[in-house]
Amino acid sequence: MLYSIFQSAVSADPALRDSNPCAHTRLPKGNDTEDDEVFLEPEEYALLKRHVRADAVDIVDALVSTGLRWGEVTALQPRDFTFASKRPTLRVQRAWKRRGEGGTFLGAPKTKKSRRTLVLTLEQVQLFQRRCLGKQPTDLVFTAPAGGAWHSGVFYAHRWKPALDAANTAGLTKRPRIHDLRHTHASWLIAGKVPLPVIQARLGHESITTTVDRYGHLLEASDDEVVAAVEWAMSAMIPDAMT
Repeated sequence: MLYSIFQSAVSADPALRDSNPCAHTRLPKGNDTEDDEVFLEPEEYALLKRHVRADAVDIVDALVSTGLRWGEVTALQPRDFTFASKRPTLRVQRAWKRRGEGGTFLGAPKTKKSRRTLVLTLEQVQLFQRRCLGKQPTDLVFTAPAGGAWHSGVFYAHRWKPALDAANTAGLTKRPRIHDLRHTHASWLIAGKVPLPVIQARLGHESITTTVDRYGHLLEASDDEVVAAVEWAMSAMIPDAMT
């Protein structure tokens, strides 16, 4: 709110204020953000996906299957992909950024480690190849129906919210945000026993602490594996102890 007030003053009369003192101020993060995160089970995502409009299915699939941020996936270009390789990959090299005076532009990813390479599954390769077909290297892979980049507010109002409303009516009990597809991706990796450092690199977290703080509580599902590993190690020492 203060940012908007000062920005209005700067725009109205530079002689009154020539800069916005809130321009480089970051709000503190609360301690209860975990409660706001929504993790979808594969069956729940399938239910939601059935109600997404056909022209938005690919971008929603891309978000949940890569864990990319909205500003990263909507900035993808054909030159970011390596398909003709034994291990097809996607390189995150840019993201949409907001200008202080309004509007967006393509810039560097959020942090240094956000510039990363992701391996792709066969289904992802097919999805991205389909989206890249006939496009120039610097064209956007995902575009709005009228052309140009998707605007997050427009996508939410005309694609995401209607799909959520329909899915809730059909039995989905959760109300995920678009960003929760990223959290869902991480939860699926954890369920698949992917190590946290690998998840950190895939999501582009600057620190492993971020990954642990945000998703560490999901590791409770690995308790059986922990118990089994300790029992295996201890059982190997029993014969030596008895001789």
